[in-house]
Amino acid sequence: MSLFFKPYAALARALATVLFLAGCAGSTVLTHTSTPALVVYGSGAPAVGGSAASPSGAPMLTPPDGLTFGSVASFTIKLYALYVSTSGDCSSPVLVQDLGTAGVDKDFMTNPVLFEGTPAAATYPCVMFKMSDVLRSRPSSTFGGCTLGTEYTGDIYRAGDSAWVDVNLNPIVATGSDTVPSNDHVTIFITRDTVAALGRGINHGQLVPLGASLIVPGQLTFHVDASHAMATDGTRCGMEKPVFWFQ
Repeated sequence: MSLFFKPYAALARALATVLFLAGCAGSTVLTHTSTPALVVYGSGAPAVGGSAASPSGAPMLTPPDGLTFGSVASFTIKLYALYVSTSGDCSSPVLVQDLGTAGVDKDFMTNPVLFEGTPAAATYPCVMFKMSDVLRSRPSSTFGGCTLGTEYTGDIYRAGDSAWVDVNLNPIVATGSDTVPSNDHVTIFITRDTVAALGRGINHGQLVPLGASLIVPGQLTFHVDASHAMATDGTRCGMEKPVFWFQ
């Protein structure tokens, strides 16, 4: 059973949890060495100093009435690539790591390494993820319409949606629905300057504010606060847009 509750659908798009179409024309490709200058981890727990109610740099969520929220045992995103940019409008993207056309599933509850690579030492105010728009999760307990052990899927960029673009501003066609999710490769732009990104033609639905610029060399964690990622109205169960941020 697949369900994204409609009041959260727009916020789910604002995630947009990450990555890009296979074509990378116009972007710079890095040559990797054996020692990565940048490591990006994933975490399903709130960051230090942040919470589901008020995480640094993350959007505030207002749950609709009548829903019960619960935590997850797994929260999986299929990742394809990571790009960075020295410009707040995310222009001149640099490919840090390409995980291949098949992508790699990353369960944020296992604290995985999401990406690693060797971008030039610099300050990057924009980070871009290329990922599947189909998110998967399993509740950590049975409550309401949610059943322990059952995997629920949600499609965050569905047929009827439009105007999302890849790293080179090429349009991304949306397919799938709540009940029949379809894997589209989408790009999530995480930037210090959302105004500049909007002015460049990036859709607001795939923009996420970045609290502090990425500095290389170094490492950082891409947090997904999955403590309230499952929602039920007592009968149905579905994923809601979690809170995402870097630390």
